[in-house]
Amino acid sequence: MDILALTTGFVVGAFTGAAGSYLGNKYTDKRRNSEEMASAAKDFSNLESKFPRIIQEMREDVKNPKLSGVRIFFVKEKSTMLNFNEPHFVYYTDDHPELSAALSAMEDLGYIRDITPGNCPQYRFVEKFYDVLKNGA
Repeated sequence: MDILALTTGFVVGAFTGAAGSYLGNKYTDKRRNSEEMASAAKDFSNLESKFPRIIQEMREDVKNPKLSGVRIFFVKEKSTMLNFNEPHFVYYTDDHPELSAALSAMEDLGYIRDITPGNCPQYRFVEKFYDVLKNGA
């Protein structure tokens, strides 16, 4: 067996294997990303269909140009007082009886984070969810 033929066969085989692996990973990653995006859109659509009023109110809040930097919101009853000096959103349990269930669903989906330091429930929008609310799904 000729050493040149052996070396050429090895190089061509290694190149073919590397190219096949690269292309396989590339297209698998594209498929996986498109599946994740479809799943995320479906999750948001399901959330919106279950809790349309609170999602609509959140959309209106994040589209307010005066509050464009706000990511924090509180959940409370209208009759209670809140002492917080930074700009924030407030959602009232009086207006949204389903608010607790909506917040649990949002937390499960990773859309919000509970950052409550005291007695009044305080949450932070995750940036991806904020962008979906602001720009649409």
